[in-house]
Amino acid sequence: MANIDLHTHTVHSDGGLSPAELVSKAKETGLSALAIADHDSVGGIGEALEVGNKLGVEVVPAIEVSAYPNLENEYHILGYFIRWQDKALQQKLEYFQKVRRERAVKVVERLNHLGYKLDFDKVKEIAKGTIVQPHIAFAVIDEAANKDKLVKEFATLPKTGDFIREHLIPGKDAYIARETLTPVEAIDLIHSVDGLAVVAHPCWNLAKKVDGKIVFDDTSLAELVKLGLDGIEAYSHRENEADTKACVEHYLDKAKELNLVVSGGSDFHGFGSAGKKLGFQDFYLKVPDQVLVELKKRQ
Repeated sequence: MANIDLHTHTVHSDGGLSPAELVSKAKETGLSALAIADHDSVGGIGEALEVGNKLGVEVVPAIEVSAYPNLENEYHILGYFIRWQDKALQQKLEYFQKVRRERAVKVVERLNHLGYKLDFDKVKEIAKGTIVQPHIAFAVIDEAANKDKLVKEFATLPKTGDFIREHLIPGKDAYIARETLTPVEAIDLIHSVDGLAVVAHPCWNLAKKVDGKIVFDDTSLAELVKLGLDGIEAYSHRENEADTKACVEHYLDKAKELNLVVSGGSDFHGFGSAGKKLGFQDFYLKVPDQVLVELKKRQ
């Protein structure tokens, strides 16, 4: 049985590899298929499809869209099998990227006010495509002038994910809200280009750890289903194997209960410290190719 990875990123958002490099790495890793799901961008799909055809790796055209049900929460909605060349979609994504750039400028100003040394030009240099939070966090951590402040705050140089959770998410001191889609708008956008709408990493966005135990927000999941959600990324990871197993088991059960199709992926970036290695090489979890078969059936 072959394994697949249906959640990966390239330099067109916050990934470290070009589409060609990512597909080649998938081939080396032994994956039979992967999905390119960049944030608010379809810029890498064409190149990935071309290289995938040459190497015998199936590439699923996809995207990851942010959606905010309120000011305190954020969902990421994956769109699979999208008509990625659709002009209306591409125009909307260009607008989202513009909004992200404008927000990033304000975040850099906020971080400067908090005492961090950071220049927006460095963020732009790091971000070859859509500017997202890992670019900003990496730029802060990579700046030598911030070392003492970071070590004082985190006890050691933090990973990008640690810095994001401490400063850049809703409710934190450097968070700046931007114009975004609501969950129903994100789902409708994906459906408008014939895609399947799947909520990403629910083990983070629809669950939290309280007193050492994972608590699931199944009420919000049910609300997303009412809005037209097609699936859930049940094969996703938390910070350790035990918590991951609890989440995978829970969301596989919820998928059956709510008639949701199942997806899964490493959230591979190859940049900073987000996600796992491609195909979960560094983790017990794997995504079987039957997952893609079932997604195609639902499509």
